[in-house]
Amino acid sequence: MRAIEVGLRFLVQQGVKYVFGIPAGSINAIYDALLDIPELKPIVAKHENSSGYMAGSYTRITGIPSLCVASSGPGATNLVTPAANAWKQKLPVIFITGSVPSTKLGKGGAQELYAEPIFASITKMSRTVLDPHELPEILAEAYHTAISGVPGPVHLAIPIDIQMKDIGERELPVLPALQQPVIDLAAVEAAVERIKAAGSRGAILLGSGAKAASDSIVQFAEMLGWGVATTPRGKGAFPEDHPLSLGGYGLSANWKASEYLNGGNHEVLLIIGSSLGELATSNWEPRLVAGRELIHIDYDANELGKVYETHYPVHGEVKLVIAELLEQLSVDGQVDEAVSEAFAGLAEAAAATESGEEKWNTRSAIRGLSAAAPKNARFFLDIGEFMTYSIQNVLIESGQEFDIDINFGGMGSGLGGVLGAQLAEPNRPTICITGDGCFFMHGLEVLTAKEYQLPILFVVINNARLGMVYHGHMLQYKRCLDDFSQERVSIAGIARSLGLRHAEITSLDQLQREHVTEWLSYGEPVVIEVIVDGNEIPPMGERVKFLQGATY
Repeated sequence: MRAIEVGLRFLVQQGVKYVFGIPAGSINAIYDALLDIPELKPIVAKHENSSGYMAGSYTRITGIPSLCVASSGPGATNLVTPAANAWKQKLPVIFITGSVPSTKLGKGGAQELYAEPIFASITKMSRTVLDPHELPEILAEAYHTAISGVPGPVHLAIPIDIQMKDIGERELPVLPALQQPVIDLAAVEAAVERIKAAGSRGAILLGSGAKAASDSIVQFAEMLGWGVATTPRGKGAFPEDHPLSLGGYGLSANWKASEYLNGGNHEVLLIIGSSLGELATSNWEPRLVAGRELIHIDYDANELGKVYETHYPVHGEVKLVIAELLEQLSVDGQVDEAVSEAFAGLAEAAAATESGEEKWNTRSAIRGLSAAAPKNARFFLDIGEFMTYSIQNVLIESGQEFDIDINFGGMGSGLGGVLGAQLAEPNRPTICITGDGCFFMHGLEVLTAKEYQLPILFVVINNARLGMVYHGHMLQYKRCLDDFSQERVSIAGIARSLGLRHAEITSLDQLQREHVTEWLSYGEPVVIEVIVDGNEIPPMGERVKFLQGATY
């Protein structure tokens, strides 16, 4: 049996189901082996970058590690960005890149690259495999490394001759036992006492790490009666139609969240599953923590106290910690109806949108889409101007989900990532919100969705410019090159040429609930081009302030 086949059969044994990537000479031994391993399904993307984001989103949603492969040289470098994204998000994705034959290393082979050091700083393990007999065990070690402790991506560079070498019949590697997650009970008890002492004078800020325990967090917030805000990546961890919801904090913050968290109405701020970076904290806003004590819960001890002084750090799996807090607390909380004002204006705007009374622009289109979406929809956001409107104006209700690779997602990352999300939850209606700039980078992944019959609704906001770049530049420098804009190109026309269902939307009347229901009923990808002028300034002021501070 070939060395790579033994390794792949080991991954199947661990529950790995998909291989994301693009075939090429230096990894074709992998694709040939897949013909004999039907349990491991290939998803052939249109670009390696997209395949890496597919793998990441699939793993994030399911918790199942995925395999992402690319050829040597440019194929490998195309995976660097999604590998860095997986590193930022602590996702156990296994990246394998090919290489020229081991006997020809250093002799100038076509597309030769020493990839190991390139991936070393953005993975938990990066290694070149030079002995075919060791390949299965090294792959098992990489898998174990990826899922152990704080999860994260790993990388192996495997020369093509090492993959193809027949190593005979082999027993599959056996993994060592995983260390069971533990929590610091003393830290939890200290946090409980501080929470009790605070009474009603507390607030909660949720990051993406809180999504693993969202149901318990709702129960916890209701017990305390504390208002709950979410970071951009944490959006969806708490239902925004809940009376305790403050909406989003950080980039494109909801006004109620900013007013509440930056105000003086609470003495304790409970942070759950956030690394508290720039976009999560409105440029590390000092008022967020001024005059109050912080309780910070995270499964990565390195995040505790990294940004702000943390008075009560609690290290442990978020779900386990929240369960322990619920058990120890005996507070009869009251749901504070006052904070439900956070989305009162948005609810009124949604009603105006449905009736066609609101002005047609990017914001109203996003609001209309939110109001028309199914109650169990997943919104998957790309990166751009529309993202800022979506963070602020998509109302995530109980049962809905929201994903955005905002910390290290590049333009077009959502067009790849959404395919992984649909594969992770094939029965959930999935809506990708993207823009024309993103589409021109990675838009042909809509064809990948067609080839694998993934019923994704791709909503492309077309304002004929790099909107976020344009408005950010104008806000910062008061002038802008004409090159940031372009002659409008028909996205619907591109979709037509690819044989995809499509529609062109120019008014709110064309973006009603019955339209979204119909588009999602087809059971195949649909491309919706939303044509707007894009002249309104998006809610991105805090980001511009940060760049101004870095420039002047």
